[in-house]
Amino acid sequence: MSLARWNWRRSQPSNDADYEKQIQELREKTPAPAIWLFGKTGSGKSSVVRFLTGAEAATIGEGYRPETRTSRRFDFPDSLEPLMSFLDTRGLAEADYDPSEDIATFSESTQLMIMTVRVTDQALSRVIEPLRRIRKASPDRPIMLVLTCLHEATGDRDLSDGPDPFVPDRDGEASNAIPDSLQAMIDHKVQQFHGLYDLVIPVDLTQLEDGFANPDFGGDRLKHAILEQLPHAYRQAILTLNEGESDSTSARQQRSRWQVLASSALAGTAGAVPVPWVDIPVVLGIQTHLAMKIAKIYDQEITPARWAALSSAAGTRIAARLAMRGALKFIPWVGMAASAATSFAFTYALGMSWDWYFADLRQGNVPTAEQLKEIFAEELKRGHQLWRAQ
Repeated sequence: MSLARWNWRRSQPSNDADYEKQIQELREKTPAPAIWLFGKTGSGKSSVVRFLTGAEAATIGEGYRPETRTSRRFDFPDSLEPLMSFLDTRGLAEADYDPSEDIATFSESTQLMIMTVRVTDQALSRVIEPLRRIRKASPDRPIMLVLTCLHEATGDRDLSDGPDPFVPDRDGEASNAIPDSLQAMIDHKVQQFHGLYDLVIPVDLTQLEDGFANPDFGGDRLKHAILEQLPHAYRQAILTLNEGESDSTSARQQRSRWQVLASSALAGTAGAVPVPWVDIPVVLGIQTHLAMKIAKIYDQEITPARWAALSSAAGTRIAARLAMRGALKFIPWVGMAASAATSFAFTYALGMSWDWYFADLRQGNVPTAEQLKEIFAEELKRGHQLWRAQ
């Protein structure tokens, strides 16, 4: 559905069901990243999700829904256009846990597994045995062994206060020593999980009130390790999550920008579809629904006059650029890359422009078309920079 084909007599686009069908078909070809979280209750799974998304614990908890008898699913920021999904397996410490159902459900739908283990936890036999079966069922799926709660093994020392000892300097050596007590526990976990993981990542994701110098210690190492396993469009969007946020960023702004990144990633994957022209209606539909979602977040109505202002942000550049992009697809590989980049950057620029527009309206201001065009031009540059960032 193009930006001009709006049915003003209804509160939703006339082809909402068709749009959802198109998105589901796109998802079958290019699924959003799905991460299987595996670990005992209290091992830090929620902390990992909270760090990666920036969402509050309450939001994460309310967002989970049952998936199997022992697992639940959290789509972020929503189930139609998720930027990423988390599958959380529960009941691992119970003697009767059988991974067979989860293996059948998740083996084909998850691209990565994160195994969270408290570094001081010694009772892990009921975790290791099902993990061994899961590994055997999908040996090519990467498994990250994330060792958590490091402060429980460091005594009075705050490991996060100073250089990260798990990051080597230019000479290949750590600039900060790892306490012997912690190193011994890490070595023991490495031995316990031998052959069941691809990468070990020690982290200490704590709360501000816990008083540690860096409550996100090791988080960046974890995020970049995850990003290496994801498609480009999602990698760039997730890398930008919560970047540039400050104490003045409102909950509405945060939700809106999550949605901008999710829709931009989805548009980028649609743009990578190798058949010329066929993705253009899908990308335009993604952009139309993005405008609707942002308006809803800010409790604003999209009137014909406001829609005209929103559509004028990019002027005629969208149609011209999309048409050029469609033609480029006749050039194998090069055209696909250019198409994906353009879809991502344009959707990002439109979304951020609309975010500014509706936020300004909510504050009682009346943004001008010229202001909107200026914002769009700035955000378009930013969108292209995000796509090129590694």
